[in-house]
Amino acid sequence: MNDTLENVMSSKFKECTVIHTEAVSEDLRLIRFSSDLSDVHFEPAYAIGIRVSEKDYRNYSPFSFNKHAGTFDVIFHLHDTDAVGSRFASRLSVGETTKILMPRGKRFFEPNAEIHFSIGDATSLGSSLSIKEAAEEIGGSFVCLHELEEPSALKELELYGYHAPKNDIQNIIEALTDFLKEEKQALQNNEVVFYLTGNGNTMSVIRKFLKAKGIDSKCIRSQAYWMEGKRGL
Repeated sequence: MNDTLENVMSSKFKECTVIHTEAVSEDLRLIRFSSDLSDVHFEPAYAIGIRVSEKDYRNYSPFSFNKHAGTFDVIFHLHDTDAVGSRFASRLSVGETTKILMPRGKRFFEPNAEIHFSIGDATSLGSSLSIKEAAEEIGGSFVCLHELEEPSALKELELYGYHAPKNDIQNIIEALTDFLKEEKQALQNNEVVFYLTGNGNTMSVIRKFLKAKGIDSKCIRSQAYWMEGKRGL
């Protein structure tokens, strides 16, 4: 099936070479790929598809996507040694090549916003980085909130903002409450866009909270990457 997919959609795949690997933390690995990207369209929070086994594909959010240099980075969350995605990413080394389904997805980033607030977990780091890059490029402000057990990775990636321990929704709500108080005027003017990614269940709680606080639904963008009980990244 996957061999057929690659043959039928061959124009959508690129042969990519690993040119750099780096341990961001104990369970996060950054890998830089190189390929001919001159004809590839990219927008923040787009996803690439990587064949991690004979039967399985996994989606990841690339960042530092440079069409001219022909490079992009991916953060892999090595959350489970038994998971095919984690196993594949942990074994990739410099010089190896793999076919990757090029970036695609729905329009997510809002260039007209004044403040871009990315909220998620470890699976959201790539999206946050690409949103941060796009926001800074147009002179917008960026802030983030990540649900991580170990916050040191955020410093390594220069993702400065709020942090909450895993599975601590109360801490997340408290951080959001602080932000809503600080940016009251911008929120009233619909100048803040919230980008919710990662755990679908957590996203649902956050979305309900923001709407209850009067945030216009058009200022909330959401894209679930995984949910408990369902096969994830």
